[in-house]
Amino acid sequence: MTKRKKNDPEILEDDVLVETPVAETPVEETTEATEADASIDDENGEDSPDKILKEIVKEDEQILNRLIRLQADFENFKKRTQKEKSDIYQFASENLATKLLPVIDNLERAEASIEGADVTAESFLNGIQMVFKQLKEVLKEEGLEEIVCEGAFDPNYHHGVAVGEDDEKDDQDIMEVFQKGYSFKGKVIRPAMVKVCNK
Repeated sequence: MTKRKKNDPEILEDDVLVETPVAETPVEETTEATEADASIDDENGEDSPDKILKEIVKEDEQILNRLIRLQADFENFKKRTQKEKSDIYQFASENLATKLLPVIDNLERAEASIEGADVTAESFLNGIQMVFKQLKEVLKEEGLEEIVCEGAFDPNYHHGVAVGEDDEKDDQDIMEVFQKGYSFKGKVIRPAMVKVCNK
């Protein structure tokens, strides 16, 4: 008979191998162990895959809702901007028209004073000049300015339609203005038609 060592699971009796029965782990103990492992993971700050998945789905829903709200806000902004732009185009001249009303009133008064009255040419001319001056002041306030046609020809502001000679002027100087030019807030809207000296 062979002596068995300490902690040897196998026992030899008369050269016959006898296995020691292994105790089976109960199912309840396995479940408890799994739950224990999960609680250990929670204590270590690690979330379970199901919990992580739920958090990701929740974040995706929040992002989607935020995106839908942003898209709706942008559509509303576009509609509001288009309406404002349309109103600007439609009522852009309202301020100018309001300023021109006194000019119209004065022209009507001048017209009424002439009918059936003994008006001299001089007084009539003075009245027309006053109204014309008022009209030019209103337009100047709105940004309309007359282009200066003195000195050298400038193709940015002048449109040469004729040439001539003048001993008192230098080459490319403006000799005569056929039609006045105007700029609106610094932008040329009609160049002046001029005659240019050519030597």
